[in-house]
Amino acid sequence: MKTSILFLGMLFPIMALGQFEAEKSVTISTAAQDDVYLAGETVSVNASIGGDMVAAGGKIVIKDTIQQDLVVAGGEVHVRGYVKDDVRAAGGELTLDNIVEDDVIVFGGEVEITEDAIIHGNLINFSGTIDLNGEVKGMVKAHGGELNINGKIAKDATLNGGDILIDGEIRGTSTIAAEEIEIGDNAKFYGDVEYWSEEGVVDFKNSLINARATINEELAYDRKEFSWKKWGMATLGFWVFYVLSTFLILLLLNWAFKEVFVKAVEFLEGDFWKSLGYGLIYLVGLPFLIAVAFMIVIGIPISMFLLAFYIFSILFGHLVAALLLTHFLNKRREKPWGFWTLVFVALGIAIVLRLLTVIPFIGWLISLVLLAVSYGVIALAVIPKKGNLEIVKS
Repeated sequence: MKTSILFLGMLFPIMALGQFEAEKSVTISTAAQDDVYLAGETVSVNASIGGDMVAAGGKIVIKDTIQQDLVVAGGEVHVRGYVKDDVRAAGGELTLDNIVEDDVIVFGGEVEITEDAIIHGNLINFSGTIDLNGEVKGMVKAHGGELNINGKIAKDATLNGGDILIDGEIRGTSTIAAEEIEIGDNAKFYGDVEYWSEEGVVDFKNSLINARATINEELAYDRKEFSWKKWGMATLGFWVFYVLSTFLILLLLNWAFKEVFVKAVEFLEGDFWKSLGYGLIYLVGLPFLIAVAFMIVIGIPISMFLLAFYIFSILFGHLVAALLLTHFLNKRREKPWGFWTLVFVALGIAIVLRLLTVIPFIGWLISLVLLAVSYGVIALAVIPKKGNLEIVKS
């Protein structure tokens, strides 16, 4: 396991050659020549990026040129700048409003490709809703609850969804499967169409240009099989978002509490069992304290604060453990790692720990021990010893 962790850790520092910024609010106002890695609650890019850009945050707005790939994950993502290579995006709301010279792969709740957007490569989409109002020079594979195709697709299209509206132009062949298929007055199909709909025959009106539309019942079977494919791609989208958001949280934790982790490592070897005991007291005792506080009227505000803190500590406990293990490994090295290397090694360890937790019972046990030891060690590092308190009093 140690070898795997170190291997993962060696892969990520390669990215450390680029420019990094991590704050609550990050704004790029000066052109960058190299790769850029950004993390923040709000990320704004108002100047050109000479290399790749990787960003994670709550709201991300890109207004200038990205010379190479764009990899981004956030709650709300707006790509208004020109991207000269691929786009890989995951988030709640995604808007593409400019030219992309190569492929676009998006995972999102709501995806909008505006009228001004032109994708010169292929578009692969997995989303709840997609509005394709722009132009795709390559082929389109779109899967979602609601698909609205109002723009132009230069090559083939494979569309799977709950409700599909076609009111645009498809130049290649089309494969469409949905509960309901609606053909708008502006729709044009220049290639043959194979389709299946729960409602049966679909009226293609005058949309078929030297082409024909044929019902294919096999698409109904493919649609059932698609639920598994959709689950797999949704899982992939989750992991893309998980890695980038984890990267953001690790940045903030290491930046804010680096000295605490360094100090905590001192107790890890000598006071392991003591740390485990302190941690178990925290994990089991704090909920009891919260319950007691809820019973006292004046204690309700305190209990609410403690409850929020406790939930946060459980949700992000494996990240705290990953940083602690990273600083432990760093202490054993002859040449200590720098800040960014620490973060990337911690990211690798966090992924390994997350994978371990899916193992029944053993994974749960590992998680419990890691959380208990991590918070126990931190408690030993943060809480003053009795001797120190006496010195302060004197």
